[in-house]
Amino acid sequence: MKRNKWLAVCLAGCLLLALCACTKTNDSAHSGDSEADNTQAQAEVQYDYQLKAGEQTEVYDVTFDKMVTVTVDPASTRDGANELRSNIYFDNCTFNGGLTIAGDYHAMISLGSGCSFGDGSVVTCKAITADAPKGTTLEDNLIKVFVACEGVTVETESAIGVLTDGPDIVFNGTAYSKKELAPDTDFLGIYSIYEGDTITYLKLAIGEDDSVTFLD
Repeated sequence: MKRNKWLAVCLAGCLLLALCACTKTNDSAHSGDSEADNTQAQAEVQYDYQLKAGEQTEVYDVTFDKMVTVTVDPASTRDGANELRSNIYFDNCTFNGGLTIAGDYHAMISLGSGCSFGDGSVVTCKAITADAPKGTTLEDNLIKVFVACEGVTVETESAIGVLTDGPDIVFNGTAYSKKELAPDTDFLGIYSIYEGDTITYLKLAIGEDDSVTFLD
């Protein structure tokens, strides 16, 4: 996903936090230094991200070999204004250990087109407040996962939205194709909402002009 699309969807500001994990290649005479540099680089990789209300974060060019956790501060509630929405944007990142998102409302987690997931690596969304999922409606500002890269699987028992601007996604075991379901709009959105004790799924065709059409 291009950065301008992310800005259009997230209504985000322009705060840049670029984290790079770099490895160096030296000749055999410096192999010990190289190993030390690689160990230090891995130790400096950030795996836990805390998003406060209104915080905008961007992360680029990192290989994550362990689970990454993004936690949305409870201050980001359903009643927050759009300018207080929390956003984190990953691009050119490799997730070998999966991605966990913990939060109830008011955040956008975006995966740019350069991201990739290792075998068996999935995105797991969890609520912080136990009763939040069953009390959430489509009118609330749900946690949203924006996908612009291939091979993303999302698993959740929460009320969330998963959006794609092209790539197929797998959401709770079902594959969804924008090309098939919403070929003429900018985004396909799949929302999980509770009806009583059962999760139902809504399919939406969404335009950058904020137009929304419910799909069968």
